[in-house]
Amino acid sequence: MFKTVEDVIQLKAFENIKVVAGEEGLSHVVTGATLMEVPDILPYLEENTLLITTLFPIASSPKEMEQLIPQLCSEKVAGICIKPLRYIEKIPQIMLDQANQLGFPIIELPVNANLSTLINQILEMSLNEHMTQLQFRDNVHQNMIEHLLSGTGVEKLVEKLAQLLNKNIFLLDKELSGICAAIKDESMENWQIVDKLADESLENQKMFENEHILYPIKAGENLFGYIFVPDTSKTNEKIIIAIEQAAMLFALVFLKNYAVAINQRNFKDVFIRELLQGEVRSEIEFENKIKVFNLPLVFPQYVVSIKLFTENEVIKKQFYNELIDYNFVSKKLSFLNNKFIVYFNDALIILDKSENDQKIYDLYTKIIVKLEQRVGMRIKIGIGISKASKRFDTLDIAYKQAINMVNIGNIIYPNSFVALYSQNRIFELIEQIPDTSLLVNFVRDKLGELIDYDKENGTDFLETLQVLMRLNFNLKKASEYTYVHYNTMRYRANKIRQLGIDLEPGQNQGEIVFAYNIYLWLKAINKI
Repeated sequence: MFKTVEDVIQLKAFENIKVVAGEEGLSHVVTGATLMEVPDILPYLEENTLLITTLFPIASSPKEMEQLIPQLCSEKVAGICIKPLRYIEKIPQIMLDQANQLGFPIIELPVNANLSTLINQILEMSLNEHMTQLQFRDNVHQNMIEHLLSGTGVEKLVEKLAQLLNKNIFLLDKELSGICAAIKDESMENWQIVDKLADESLENQKMFENEHILYPIKAGENLFGYIFVPDTSKTNEKIIIAIEQAAMLFALVFLKNYAVAINQRNFKDVFIRELLQGEVRSEIEFENKIKVFNLPLVFPQYVVSIKLFTENEVIKKQFYNELIDYNFVSKKLSFLNNKFIVYFNDALIILDKSENDQKIYDLYTKIIVKLEQRVGMRIKIGIGISKASKRFDTLDIAYKQAINMVNIGNIIYPNSFVALYSQNRIFELIEQIPDTSLLVNFVRDKLGELIDYDKENGTDFLETLQVLMRLNFNLKKASEYTYVHYNTMRYRANKIRQLGIDLEPGQNQGEIVFAYNIYLWLKAINKI
């Protein structure tokens, strides 16, 4: 631990000194000493230096002496030792008052004090302290590296660090959830501290750190987690040194595990993409690969597509990467456990085994709330869910269903949504028609004039039609839903009628609804 001003004045050369002001600053750390030989000493001072002087350079300038203590304090100098009587009769009262006010120690030296001897003893003390720290760092490094080279995991490294420091040590993930710990007693109090830390806001976490040590485990730009030592001051230099060494070794372990996992995942991802594209048709090939890649794919499986609708590529990349790397990132994404997730065509695709349509819909209805919390409510998230796929060679069909539900949902819903294929059975009927030209012609016949008008004039009457259909063509409810005046909604409805759309109950209205759903489907598959 670094020496303080109070430690310095215990040195033999400092016999018969007097602390005449600023006693509150005796705890200031001292890493060196400087002799004041020129008036403009400030540019030559380093932080935590103890200044030793007769005040000769400024003895004839009351103004400079009045400014000295505040200037030294602002430069974070540890304190000042003044030898009076030779050039000044006594230490000016203004300096004493300033020092007391600022908590800046002034030490009065005896008349026979040798300034060079004082400086040499301080420097010798600092050097010895530095050597002790280096030896301690080397000891910690050697002990930890032996465990690392033996192939031990992070749990054993945590135990070794706790043993070296005789402290409770917690290893946390990047969101401050506990990974493992080495605790000297069975008390749950420390885990409660960890839980509180994880729940605090960022601002409160910084306040919380003042009572404990929270040290990041990083490798380059990658943050893997933290070493947490409760009830330990950051001023304990030896503990900080040990934690710095341990953090580097933890980072190596995480980085190695991450690299291995990424390599394995890349092969798995290629296989899953092949399944989604229908490139795996042999059952023997499928069974061999799920064994090799350790993919326990048990059918039926749902295909789920998650897409972020934003032009901000930075936000999109961060969002997708966090979900893909969930097992290295956060226990708060535990809803992705035992699911196979891959990035494909600007979306995240998940293979999810669920019991039935309702359960998987309910699950992702909860998940989308958590995802919105991660990216913010202003960014739209779409989740499309396929029908349950009963065999590996139908996953390509399920993939298309999930993607189409995302694309259709993006047109229908203004905000984040979950769209389940089985809840939209009309699309299942539409996709059974192989000749899409028939579908296109039907849409053109029923909605063509309206679609063209919107394109040419930049209007959104097609969206108004969608709202009317959703609310059974009730103008009052549609005006309330869209927050527009009833007369405005009536004008829009009349304009839609003028563009050839029959809004009256009957067969024509039913055909309009059917045509609009075909339009959504064709738009989702880029056929219109």
